[in-house]
This record gives sequence, C-alpha cells and structure tokens, in this order.
Amino acid sequence: MNLIWNKNIQLFEKRFPQLCELIADHISFFKKFAGTDDEINLYPFWKISESKIHTPIAEENGLRLHSAYNPIRESDSFITSQSDKISEKESIVFLEMGLGYPVISAYEKFQKKTIIIIEPDINHFLAALLLMDFEKVFSHTNIIIALSSTPEQTLTLINQYSVENSIFISMNAHQTHNKAYFDTVTELIERNRKKEQINSATLKKFGKLWHKNCSKNITVAKTLNGVITQKNKFKGKPFLLVAAGPSLETLLPYLPELKKRMIIVCVDTALKACLRAKTEPDFIVLTDPQYWAYRHIAGLKSPSSVLVTELAAYPAVFRFECKKILLCNSQVPMAKDYSLEEKGDLGAGGSVASSAFNLCVLCGASEIYAIGLDLSFPFRQTHIKGSTFEENVHTVSSRIKTAETSSMPMLFSGNACLSTDYNNKPVLTDQKMKMFAWWFESRIAELPYIKTLTLAPQGLKIPGIKPSTTDYLMTLIKFR
Repeated sequence: MNLIWNKNIQLFEKRFPQLCELIADHISFFKKFAGTDDEINLYPFWKISESKIHTPIAEENGLRLHSAYNPIRESDSFITSQSDKISEKESIVFLEMGLGYPVISAYEKFQKKTIIIIEPDINHFLAALLLMDFEKVFSHTNIIIALSSTPEQTLTLINQYSVENSIFISMNAHQTHNKAYFDTVTELIERNRKKEQINSATLKKFGKLWHKNCSKNITVAKTLNGVITQKNKFKGKPFLLVAAGPSLETLLPYLPELKKRMIIVCVDTALKACLRAKTEPDFIVLTDPQYWAYRHIAGLKSPSSVLVTELAAYPAVFRFECKKILLCNSQVPMAKDYSLEEKGDLGAGGSVASSAFNLCVLCGASEIYAIGLDLSFPFRQTHIKGSTFEENVHTVSSRIKTAETSSMPMLFSGNACLSTDYNNKPVLTDQKMKMFAWWFESRIAELPYIKTLTLAPQGLKIPGIKPSTTDYLMTLIKFR
C-alpha cells in the first residue's frame, strides 16, 4: 500500500473533481499498480533514488531534477532568491514541477499567491503523487493545474491573471520530456508579454483622449444595442472577412458576386475599397479610438451596412451614415466607469481585423474566408491602392520626397524580416505583423469547428489557415 499516493489522490479528486473526470482512465491505471511491486513501472521516465536527507529524488534523460543532498533546502533557497519578484506578482506559474519540491516551497512561503502548475504529460504529474506529499498544496485555495492542455489553452489560462502579473518558474531539467511543448509555451508567453507592454504604453499615452471620447459618446451610446444581438443570427453561413492588405486589389472585382453568397465583414481601412467595387459590406468594424481610425470612413456612407464600434471611438464615428450602429464591449479600461450594459465582447487581438474575425464567430460563421489579411508587404506595398494610408502618402509627396520614399519607413521601421507565404515563398513582414499573426493562430486553434481560409496566398502564412480560390467561392449557393 502506498499511503502517500492514497492521501494525495483522495485530496486531488476532492479538490479537482472535473479534472479528475477528464483523466479518469489514467488515475484508474495508477490506482491499479500503486503500492504494488509493479509501481516502479508507472514512471519509466524517472530513475528514482534517495537523497542524503532520505527524501526521493529523480533523474530523467541523464539529468538530476533536484539536489542529491538536500532537495528541500535547494528549493527553499531558489524560491527565496525569487522573493522580490514573486512579491510583485499575483501568480506563480510552474512550467513543469519535477517531483514538486519547488511548488511545495512556494506554497509555504507565499500562501496568498495563486499557484499555476503546467504539465503536458499526465503520467509525469501522477507519478509525482506517488512519491511526494502534496497535502498542503492541494489544500491551497488558489491553485490551478493544467494537464495535457495545448500551448494555446495554457496561455489562455495564464492570461486570466495576466502575463505581466505572473512570474514563471522553469528549470531545463524538468522539461526534457517535452521540450518542444515548453519552448512553444515560452514563446507564446513572451509574445503576449510584449503585447501587454504595448497595451500598457498605449494606455499611458492615450488614456486622457480615450476618457474624453467616452464622456462625449456616453449619451448616444446608451441608446444603442450591443453586437450581442447578432449572436448566431447567421449560423451556418460562410463569411468573408475583408482587410486592407495589398492583395485586396486583385479580389475587388469579385466582391459583388461574393456578397450574394456570403456575409461580408469589412474593417474600417477597407471600406473605401469595397465601396469602390460597388459593394456595401454587411458589417463595418471600427474599434480603434484614434482619430485616424475615423479618417478611414470620413466622408463615406454605406446605408445598408451595420457599423460596429465601441464607446471610446472618436465621436464623429457615431455620425457615420449607415443602416444602424451596434456597440461592442470597450477594451479601454476607463470605459468601465460608464457602467454600460453588456454589449458583446469582440476581444483584443491588437488589430481591428481580430475584432472583425471575432464578429464572424459571434454571428455563427461556419467558414471564414479572408481577403486582404496579408500581415505582410506583398508587392512591397503596405496597403491596398486608394486606401487612406496610401492617399496620405501621395498628399504629402513632392518632387524631392516621392511617395515611394515616404513608404520606405513603413516597410522597414518595424524590425522588418522575411517570412513565408502560403506558397512557401519568402515575403517581407515585421514583428508587429507577426504578433497579429500569432493572435490569429491562437484563436483559430481554439475554434476547430470553424474553417478558416485565405484567398490571398501571397500573404504571411498563418498556421490553421488554408488557401482557397474565388472559383470555389463562386460555387457557393446564393442566398440573396
């Protein structure tokens, strides 16, 4: 009989009943052999021995996971060395825990902190319960355990506490059993950290302006319905997401026919191009509070379109001539001070295209086809010809400062680099665009039941998005 296992598993099942249901087969297998002569076969990945203070230690892939002399003191010293950093954070995230010594030390020293344990292999986690006493850890009211979750699911979990408000504990020896997984999680964490830092800097720079916009818009905003009213309204219909990348130009002639077969969701920067193609989109999305976002729709009108915006938008946005205006939840922190009712969340992926994508999902899309979502600079262009971006460049151009010269900083100021398009050919992009691509990659991974495709194979390749053709779209059934 293994008394440590029996106590641990009883506490674990009581503390995490839903998680235990998900891994019931693994738990049953361990229960069958725990305390028997075959127990050692439950952890073939570890070579177990005893430390000088008579506590278990493990070796994996030739590396010791803990001190062979005093693993308890080693873990205590390590957590103590991180005390200043941990004190500033809300949560402690363990990217794998070995036998659990660091987790136990963290609990004893920081009982008010949230502890998150990430382990992709269920057997590694359960094996630790055979060897170490987790009674104190499982009694902790703020502990979260993620077993066998995808890197994207793991990041979603961490984001509930904010990457910036978390400290990450990782040791190379603990991660050798699935290094690729932990490398991916670490990369996602760093990308998200950069995004949070950008958001924080943006808030600091534009906070007063956004507060001013909210104050001006609140009266009219209280009269508007939320985008939540569109939930599953077009369930099962294919959607066309129109962004303003250079490749949109080649697809504009197809828009009138595509509208007969699809629901069109257009970002603000692409509206002028759609109207030039004599196509009014079903939805226009404008979620950026800056004045320059309004400039993309200034002077235009789209009487049959629904404009989706938020409380902090530039006030003139609410005078745009359209069928109606719907609000989504604002991503601006001070908007919460105005106590608007729930309007519907379109998330914060860093670009208006991410909000437009989430609108397609909210409306019940079965398939989402993207055009102009290049996230790169195909043809050495930044935006579609005729867009506000491009027209501004031509407006200020002169004989000694041509439009081409003005475009160069836009192409190369964002840490430009080469990546790969859907044809596996090199394409110029930058770090900002790659961050947006990562958002789409993560979001698509969360929605396996929705097909996401692109009609622009020359754009930055995003895992989860497959190329398609206009010829195929023309075979879709017309519904208007």
